This record gives sequence, structure tokens and C-alpha cells, in this order.
Amino acid sequence: MRNQRYLSVHLGIATRSHREKGRGRSVGVTLAIILGFSGLVPALGQMTQDTSATSDTLPKINADGWTSAEVCGECHQSIFAVWRESLHSKAWSNPIFQASYRRCTDTFGKEQSRVCLSCHTPTIRHGNDFDVENTVTSEGITCDFCHSVSSIDLSDKADPFRITVGKTKYGPLHHAQSPAHETINSQLHTRSEFCATCHEYQNANGVTIFGTYSEWKQSSYAKKGKQCQDCHMPLVPGRVVALNVKRKTNSSVNLHDISGSHDIDRVRKAVTLDLVGYEWLSEQAWVYVKVANVGSGHCFPTGLPKHKAVLEVTIHNGSELVGRREIPFEVVMLDKDRRLLKQEHEILVKAASIRSDTRLKPDEVRIIDISFRNIKATRLVLNAQLYYMYSTEALVEKDGQQLFEPVEMKFLVASRRSTMKPLGH
Repeated sequence: MRNQRYLSVHLGIATRSHREKGRGRSVGVTLAIILGFSGLVPALGQMTQDTSATSDTLPKINADGWTSAEVCGECHQSIFAVWRESLHSKAWSNPIFQASYRRCTDTFGKEQSRVCLSCHTPTIRHGNDFDVENTVTSEGITCDFCHSVSSIDLSDKADPFRITVGKTKYGPLHHAQSPAHETINSQLHTRSEFCATCHEYQNANGVTIFGTYSEWKQSSYAKKGKQCQDCHMPLVPGRVVALNVKRKTNSSVNLHDISGSHDIDRVRKAVTLDLVGYEWLSEQAWVYVKVANVGSGHCFPTGLPKHKAVLEVTIHNGSELVGRREIPFEVVMLDKDRRLLKQEHEILVKAASIRSDTRLKPDEVRIIDISFRNIKATRLVLNAQLYYMYSTEALVEKDGQQLFEPVEMKFLVASRRSTMKPLGH
């Protein structure tokens, strides 16, 4: 149930929970996604009458400013349906972000917290709507922002985006045409550098708070040319535009769910867990566990330092717990006085050094040696369980008041079990 609570708050959408082979699993299911990518897309396109486009019937693209995603969705129906349920669309409204943003503003002031808005509601980069008064600003990482980026300059830490706001839209399709706006092919939208603008952040102290892009750049994935979009925006069956807009439409489209750590199945595919072996002599035992980052082109976990994984190894004598060890995979950050930072808004602003980083690098295989002492038994059962964890808070409204509510996420990624016997038996 904690998984379900976390995902409901984190994604801002309703979820349904079911059990699969004894492990908890929460899945967000929407009719929009089914219609957009399950082979029923033609029906979605036919929901609108097939008429010739005229200047009166075309979507109203804002020539002088940002265009709402609702307008984009008039033609790009299946893409919009999936994006609307994504975490990107809720980058501003997400209660977890709202809590951290409010804490940052209250603690460090508006000027300091505005750095958060530059990625969570990036349309402020043109128009300076820092109070989020306009609807398009509250749409988070909205369609028009990404498709108005003409180039980027990663050496410009303050503002790496080069934006052309108006009726020209940039995207990865070759020879694309639209009666509603100008289109320009942009291969930048297929490269990891596009994602780096928000998924790489150093604070004023020069500390890399999250470095997903640099982690990828140093990996074998980058050397092989495998981009962020290949995993997080894969091509799936679907239409770029509705049937009434264009008869001959694309049979595939990039998935705009852009899922990451909030996708439990994706996390479970990232790492493997195996029991390599054990030794048990007299009253001492040694257990050897192998964990490997096999499915992510960045560290596991990546992103904000509050995300971590924990390997829990236990041994039981019957029903009695006789040994327990925990091994974390995490980044631990300190302020300038070497004090441990525990809250996200403090980490973002005050982190001055990294005390430790025990995360798994891309392709890393790690053998972990765990010892137990004072074991008094003749037969033991060994359990190794790897959990993904996130402890934070959400800003929620109750009885007309806004309150900070703790949010705990802990879900099982992988587990192994074995019976142990002493050497010589």
C-alpha cells in the first residue's frame, strides 16, 4: 500500500494496485494510453470529423508566446494523452515538488528557489511568469517548451537553452509538414544533450547534486551511441497526428511518458541480484552477494540524492532472526560545516561536499562480502532483498489548509533465498 500511496501522490493520477507473485506492484492505467498505443489509434483519430483544414478550424498557435498543450492536443491526440499522465506534465503541480519548492522558498527566499522553476516549469525562461499565473506555466514541462528549443549550449550554466518562441516547432521527424505551424527537423531532440539541460545540476558551491547526464557520458552507453531517448522515449506504435489532420500518418511515435524511477518495472530491469555463495564455520558465517547494474546507462540510483537502494541480508534459524545487515547504495552530502544534509531543499542549496557515493555505476558488477558472528544453529535460511527507497514529503490540502505530509516509498526490486549448512555437513 505504501507503493500505491507514493505513486498516487508522486504522479498525481489514480492508480490501481494488484499482487503479482507475492510482491506489491502499482500501475497507473489510463484509457488515453490504451487508445494512443494499443492498436486502437485509428479509432482515436476518427473521433474528430474528417474535414479539410481551414484557417478557421486550425488550432490557434500563439505567434508571440507560448501555446498551451491543450492546443497541441487538438492534432497530436495520442501523444498529448500520454504526456498528460506523465511526470513531466506534473513537474510543477506534483505535491512532492511543491513541498520541496515551498521549503526552499521559505528557507532561502524566492530568488534562490527560482532555479527550481527553470526546469520544473521552464516556460518562465520566456515571459518571466515566476508566480505561475498563466495556465501554460502550470503545465510543467509542456509540449511547446521542448519543441521551441532550437539549440543548446551546455557551457552556459545559467541558461543553456536557445529558444524560438512562436509558430516554428522543432522535432526529430524528417520532412514533417503542418498546416498549423512551421516545422524544422532537429536531431538535437534525439540526443542526450537535450536531456542534460535539466538532468545535470551543480549548485553554487560547485557540487554536482544530480549528474545523470555526466554519468551517462562516461558510460559504455554513450560510447555505443545509445541515447537517453532510446530508453526513456522509445518508439511505439501510434500516430503523430489524428486522422482528420492527415490521411497517411506515421505508424510509430516516441513514447511521451518519459518514465524513470517512478516506473517500478523499469527499475526492476535495471539491476540484478544473485547469491554467489557462503561459508559457515563454527559460529561465524560469510555471505557473498552479487549486484549488477545491467539495464541503466547511468548510476543506480540516479537523480536526487534522496533516492537510494538498500540491500538487506538476513539469516534465520527457523522463525528466529539471528542476523541482519543493510548495505546502502546512495550519495551522502554534507554542508560546509561537515554536517549531514537530510532534506532535499537543503541538499540543493547547502551541499558543499560529497561524503560518500556507493551507487552502482553503469555496467558495474559488485561482489559484497557480509559477515555474521555468534551463529548458534545447525541449519540457516539466507534471504537477500534489494529495495528501492525514497523518503520525502508532499504538500497536501486538508480542510482548506496546506500541510506537509511524510511520503515513504519502499518497493522490492529483487530477492534471493537459500538454505545454509555448516562446512563439513
